[in-house]
Amino acid sequence: MIVWAMVMAASLAGSTVTARAVEITFFCAGALQTTAEELLPEFQKGTGHNVRAVFTSIGFITQRVRNGEVADLAIVSPQQWEDLKNEGKLDPNVRVVIAKVGAGVFVKNGAAKPDISSVEAFKRALLNAKSIALVDPAAGGPVVLYAPGLFERLGISAEVKPKLKLVGGGVAPVEPVIRGDAEIGLTTISEIIQFQPAIELVGPLPPEIQAFFAYTAAIPKNAKEPTAAKALLDFFTSPRAISILKPKGLEPG
Repeated sequence: MIVWAMVMAASLAGSTVTARAVEITFFCAGALQTTAEELLPEFQKGTGHNVRAVFTSIGFITQRVRNGEVADLAIVSPQQWEDLKNEGKLDPNVRVVIAKVGAGVFVKNGAAKPDISSVEAFKRALLNAKSIALVDPAAGGPVVLYAPGLFERLGISAEVKPKLKLVGGGVAPVEPVIRGDAEIGLTTISEIIQFQPAIELVGPLPPEIQAFFAYTAAIPKNAKEPTAAKALLDFFTSPRAISILKPKGLEPG
């Protein structure tokens, strides 16, 4: 790791000399926010580039790219990448999975944690909960896109639907739980870890029903600084970045 860090530092220092410093506009998924906030200062110091990061849900990122808002690098889901590529909004040659993450259940700090150790226990936890926090489907987050089908498979859609506290506007689904407006919540494990200790991770979904969501990097067709964006993308898939991802509940792509 030390050797790699020295090589990377030399590489980044060299790029400072050979390339002009630019501003990179980065539409970053909220699930990667703490990782980005830790890595971006290193990248900026090494390259001289400035990164203007905008953190929001991948649904809103997709909408903004679709609407022609200028960005140099954007994080979306694999399906959103395909859709935007087919619409001519992306460079079709750049598709890199930055990280993968599973879904988990969380409660407010200090609250009783339900048993979710099996599929049946998870079903009981949802049925017994008075309210469940989830991202609004309009925001397009990965868990909310998966959850309706999961509830249907478990045969509890009718019972769960009235309990849902949907959170929109790019706000994290943890907010209703922190305020006490929802008893439990569902979101990505990385997002749960990000908001600890205000909330606590109950655990990941049982293996039989767990799903892993990929955060995929794209360079929009209207990018002003695609070369610098590719350098940032390389940094986010480096051994240094991977060492930051894992403690935050993320797995490298």
